[in-house]
Amino acid sequence: MTRDRDGSASRPRFRATLALLASFAVAASGLTLGTIVSEATTTQSASAATAAGFDPGNIISDANFYNGSAMSGSSVQSFLNSAAPSCKQASGGPACLKNFTQNMSAIKAVSGRCAAIAGGSKSAATVIAQVGAACGISQKVLLVLLEKEQGIVTTSKPTSYMYLHATGFACPDTAPCDPAYYGFGQQVYAAALQFKRYQASPTSWAYQAGRNNAILYNPNGKCGTKTVYIKNQATAGLYIYTPYTPNAAALSNLYGTGDSCSAYGNRNFWRMYTDWFGSPTGGSSPIGSVDSATAGYRQITVSGWAADPDTTAPIRVAYYLDGKGKSTDAADNTRSDLASRLGANNTAHGFTTTLTGVSAGKHNLCTFAINTGAGANSLLNCRDVTVPSGTPMGTLDAASVAADTLSFRGWAIDPDTNASISVQIRVDGKAVSTLTANAKRADVGKVKPGYGDNHGYTGTWKGVAGGTHTITAWAKDTSSGVWKQIGSKSVKKPTGYPWLAVDEVASKSPGTLLARGWTIDPDSTGTVRVHFYLDGKALTSIAADGTKANLNASYPGYGDQHAYRLERPGISAGKHTLCIIAINVGAGTSNASICKSFSTPTGSPKVGIDSAASAGLGKIAISGSAVDPDTVSAVAMTYTVDGKTVATGSANTAKASLATTYPGYGANHAFTQTLSGVGPGTHTVCAIGKNTGGGSNTSTCQKVAAATGSPTLLLDEVSSPATGQVKVRGWAIDPDTKDAIRVHVYLNDTAAASIAADQAKASLATTYSAFGSGHAFSTTLTGKASGSTKVCAFAINTGAGANVSVCQTLTVK
Repeated sequence: MTRDRDGSASRPRFRATLALLASFAVAASGLTLGTIVSEATTTQSASAATAAGFDPGNIISDANFYNGSAMSGSSVQSFLNSAAPSCKQASGGPACLKNFTQNMSAIKAVSGRCAAIAGGSKSAATVIAQVGAACGISQKVLLVLLEKEQGIVTTSKPTSYMYLHATGFACPDTAPCDPAYYGFGQQVYAAALQFKRYQASPTSWAYQAGRNNAILYNPNGKCGTKTVYIKNQATAGLYIYTPYTPNAAALSNLYGTGDSCSAYGNRNFWRMYTDWFGSPTGGSSPIGSVDSATAGYRQITVSGWAADPDTTAPIRVAYYLDGKGKSTDAADNTRSDLASRLGANNTAHGFTTTLTGVSAGKHNLCTFAINTGAGANSLLNCRDVTVPSGTPMGTLDAASVAADTLSFRGWAIDPDTNASISVQIRVDGKAVSTLTANAKRADVGKVKPGYGDNHGYTGTWKGVAGGTHTITAWAKDTSSGVWKQIGSKSVKKPTGYPWLAVDEVASKSPGTLLARGWTIDPDSTGTVRVHFYLDGKALTSIAADGTKANLNASYPGYGDQHAYRLERPGISAGKHTLCIIAINVGAGTSNASICKSFSTPTGSPKVGIDSAASAGLGKIAISGSAVDPDTVSAVAMTYTVDGKTVATGSANTAKASLATTYPGYGANHAFTQTLSGVGPGTHTVCAIGKNTGGGSNTSTCQKVAAATGSPTLLLDEVSSPATGQVKVRGWAIDPDTKDAIRVHVYLNDTAAASIAADQAKASLATTYSAFGSGHAFSTTLTGKASGSTKVCAFAINTGAGANVSVCQTLTVK
């Protein structure tokens, strides 16, 4: 089924997934804390497979091979990220596997083999996870298959060939690959489906479980065969897919090449699975690592993780100090970073333990993971850890001078006690402040376990002279009473004209000015006065005494109350220059000044039409907004239809979004207007905003189709003025034409008259000016009815729509 890839590559760089840096085989029965170290008998590297563990008849267990829920999509993605962290897409080349995506068509279910898989754009990790789940093939198996066939999992330079032949499916040793199966998704699915075919008909293939099989060493038949008793179906499937078994030369150089008769496919599968995921057949010793071992006050805190591949349950971890058992606890803390190694639902294997009562000095700490089931206890790590003792330690984190005041802070600990100790601050060698380092410093307690948090100090001292000074911090040794220097800083007393900063100079709304910033005089912690000049003329002066957050953090000792803010209305439209002057307080006579240009808003109105549409016969409704940059007042509006003014109004109604779109102008700048006298057809409707200040009127137009459809019909009179007479009078207009239309009159459902609605009616010219006044009708019918009579008038439609009728009942004289 597949070509056998050469195994001459150097030892794989990626060994992290289920690998120990070192493991000790330890007797599993009768285990006590006192015997773990003495019973350790052998040491071997567990980050790489060893040939002694390879069983050609049991390469991988059925349980591991056919586990379709071995890894989730996110776990596979994390694995790919870790496998090739340095992979970057080459110019013109395909993406790295961790970044690869493919648009796949939906795949129908294959009865007894694989479930259906939905189509769509999918990452490589999603393809692997979904195919494994649908076909019941372990995602770990698919990852190993991809690597042993093309090396695509760990490569830093993927090629198109690797993706086309990803799992080696339909690539026999005796013929070219079948292009029908080219492509990453096709290859992964075809391989998984093929393994399910092997499983579904185990006696239909050349290699079968439960019997001896003669298996070639190499495609060259002269190299001979080896009789292998295949113990399970998963192993049989691997041999059907890659029909060679490794010879002694291939096994003796497990991470390299053997001889001319060596083949490597099944050897590499077993080796890679072992390196990445632990034993393919189970029965493995625990795995894990010690991430840190930190010494503190009479204690050592050790952290890491430990798991047994034979179970998902937490296991015990034992700690030995200087060869003696100290304690054990369960490795059951949740560690999300373990998902990529152990699976998304198998992350509760972390441990953090503090060993107390440890004397000062150097100690040897060994951490063991206690085995469950087959295998042996594993030594995770042995390291030397020194519990501190001796003279004080600490820092002078910061020292600064504001005016004549020195501010300082830091921390101090005597390793022989967890009590707070004394700290002395010296300026140029002269002690100026002695205090206790008892302030809370959680950051110190975190890195100095066992000592607690209360070892910080902070303070001030007045009386700093001009110039540069050396500030030193000293901690008092509790046992000897001797002061030890723990930190030093060089500081210079600041002096000169004020520091001035401008955060903003702008006009936020018509005729307004906003200026804000901060200023500090280095010679004083007091307030600085700020003067403002607009276009060369004095405007005002204020005190810079507002609060600016974190100002003291940047200029320690001066405080946060040095901000200024000026808001001023009545500024004329146009461009201006504002000069800000900070008045000097201390030594010298130089003030600080900064000039900024700004412009108040000006220009033509901004007019927008939100909606313009027919509002019925002869009417168009229009709505929108208009804002003039020069004023917050409502804009006067004029509305035209085909260039003719038909209405005026004001953009003065509220629309909440306008206050956000035009900050400072408010929400009352919307308009809604109904325009009358609109005739048939499409019209150009314009909303015109009248300009105030700079700029000119603004017109925004939109094409609008007038009303169309059925006629409008109204009966003004239905009466019997004399014996045997029926009088019918009214008007009718069809929105599709300005011309007069016909009106048919029926008496008791019998046609009685057909007349034109072409008579003048003055009010129509006012209400429907575009249609004119000639749309009225009147007729008197004689001798066509008597007694109770149903009178109906029909307005005959023109263009779109249908005829319209109005009926009334009348008693004819």
